[in-house]
Amino acid sequence: MAITANMTTHDGVALTSAYVRVTSTYVKKMGSDWKLVYDVEIYKDKATRDDEATEESMRISNRHLQHFKIDYSLDASDNPVKLAYADLKTNSELSNVTDA
Repeated sequence: MAITANMTTHDGVALTSAYVRVTSTYVKKMGSDWKLVYDVEIYKDKATRDDEATEESMRISNRHLQHFKIDYSLDASDNPVKLAYADLKTNSELSNVTDA
């Protein structure tokens, strides 16, 4: 599961159809609230992500899109990864978001 999207990095570099993956999700109690915490990684495209030899060195840094915390209900019927992607698709830092 992944999405593609246009974005501008924290360094001002414009990216078109970047490949974005949620790489980890977990649920954590913070104070009296439950949060879904998730991380993403960004690549130029899917082929770059799939190249095991260079995948790690080809990750694109964007501090605006790395680590997120959102409200979570223990009664949620969708799995946390699906919820993370739903939230990511609404992120104001992204445009032209599509499923990859």
